[in-house]
Amino acid sequence: MALPLRVLFVFFARPATPFSTSVAALAAVVRRCGHVPEAIGFSLDATIEEAARRVEARDADVVAVSAMSRDWPGARALLERLRPGPFRVVGGYHASLAPEDVARSAAVDAICIGEGERPLAALLAALERGAPRGPLPGLWLRGPSGAFEGPPPAADPEPDIAALPRWDYEALGEVPAMLDRGINTFGATLDRFLPVRASRGCPYACAYCSAPTWERVAGFGRGASGAGRRLRVASHDVASHSVASHSVASDDVPFRNTRPVDHLCDELADLRDAYAPEGFELWDEHFPVDLAWLDELAERYPRRVGLPFKVEMHPNAASRARLERLAAAGCVLFHCGVEAGDAELRRRTLNRRCSEETLQRVFDDCRALGIATSASVMTALPGETYAMAHATVELLERLRPDSFMWSTYMPLPFTPLGDAAMAGGWPGPARERLGDRSFRSRTPPAMSPDERARIHEELAALQRATVRAAAGPGERARPVATPADRMPSELAAGVGGAGDATDALATRLGLGRRGAPLGQTPRVEGARWDGSQLQLTLRSAAFPPHRVFVGERGAGPAFVTSAHLRLSHAGAEAPRALRDALETLAERLGEARLDELCALLEGASV
Repeated sequence: MALPLRVLFVFFARPATPFSTSVAALAAVVRRCGHVPEAIGFSLDATIEEAARRVEARDADVVAVSAMSRDWPGARALLERLRPGPFRVVGGYHASLAPEDVARSAAVDAICIGEGERPLAALLAALERGAPRGPLPGLWLRGPSGAFEGPPPAADPEPDIAALPRWDYEALGEVPAMLDRGINTFGATLDRFLPVRASRGCPYACAYCSAPTWERVAGFGRGASGAGRRLRVASHDVASHSVASHSVASDDVPFRNTRPVDHLCDELADLRDAYAPEGFELWDEHFPVDLAWLDELAERYPRRVGLPFKVEMHPNAASRARLERLAAAGCVLFHCGVEAGDAELRRRTLNRRCSEETLQRVFDDCRALGIATSASVMTALPGETYAMAHATVELLERLRPDSFMWSTYMPLPFTPLGDAAMAGGWPGPARERLGDRSFRSRTPPAMSPDERARIHEELAALQRATVRAAAGPGERARPVATPADRMPSELAAGVGGAGDATDALATRLGLGRRGAPLGQTPRVEGARWDGSQLQLTLRSAAFPPHRVFVGERGAGPAFVTSAHLRLSHAGAEAPRALRDALETLAERLGEARLDELCALLEGASV
């Protein structure tokens, strides 16, 4: 291979996002080693052919794939579709916990187990010398015989976070463009906050989360000492509940791999000067809780950096003293997992031993300190009834977060809840292949599809109200997505409407036909059926062409709904005029059903 090596990182997200923390961290290693990092992010809606074309067009020497368990089938199909040539290494959660599964693919040359910084550097050094030969730290290599050599190796010890190179944001694209698009996770609006990280690891062991399992594999906090401070979370230091007795993986409370405050501030000041973000969003699994560290942050960050920032922390750890220090440092948003409104479901099923009194105190304290709040919740949990799910809606109404995000539960392999759920007959995670958009219903037996749809609508209505209240003039409201299984259909994917059929559909929707003069009423420039929903391309004098989706109510993302249908828009944001048009269209649809619209598009009865 010619030097420098071109290393292409491939990652997956739904919806497609231009940023990955893992890729940013590993791209920095590639550049430090003197090679050239690049990255491509794919939505799971991409086709195998499309993804393969984009990967092959980069003509990389090394293709490095990061995949969760849900992503691996699609990632495997992509790797097996590529032409021979580049060296192919797979890492991430699934590769680390199920390396034998990944090794079954003949398209994989190496598997990275655990954290990837040092293994990747060792692999690149070996490739510089020719074909890599083992053993290499944290790497399982395919040998000359064509088989992987020996058993999977142990994970490389987790590196000191302060000794690692700074994230390489530019490998993922133009940073100003990413900021303009909005890559922030927390809050009701899309803003220009830049993701960063102060620590690695989480001291809690929630039953649904992969973090505790990953820590056992990667050895968080057990590497050699260095510049990074490894902060022990003492049980008496956590407000309201002892970490040692509540939600911790073992009696040996893990040390935290945390950057020194000066080290963190130096980088954030440089990022501020280089990219002019509005602020920073700390994507730690759990923000540091050591009071001495927070005291340093409150004293130094305002002088050294001075931009607002957002954090995530377990509510049990969010004492008034910690929140006061965060407010003094410049924290403008606090995010925490609420997860479920039913106390027994939180405690017994999720291992979230956090009382409603603690949650209420945290949200009230944040309001008193001028810190905005954000929460995350799940629905369709194992054993969750409609009454339990409705309790989540009621709890959110009492807590009054400034924003919240929500999802349907997906059992993750190698987690206590995921393994127990699947052993009891619960369907496994959505093992989607790129281009294959069908997957099994995850409806739990304790809740009917109609009940689940009602819960989705209740949460979506509350979220829409929250987003609209929080998004001021000129701000970009975060779209409301209703997570649910796609509905089956007898229509073939890819059916598109001919000109007359598209115009007939436009007339039924009260929209302009193709070629009509641009005005305030949007016109339909294209329409097709993608196998689960109608895709329309709308344009008006007030906004450029924009994709809009119409599907069964309760069966996918929804910005607004009619009696039987849901309407949503593509992308992370939409012009105000388009959002207004969707609300008008929802009213106009009334009692219309999807099969009626599809019949117009096909020009025949469905």
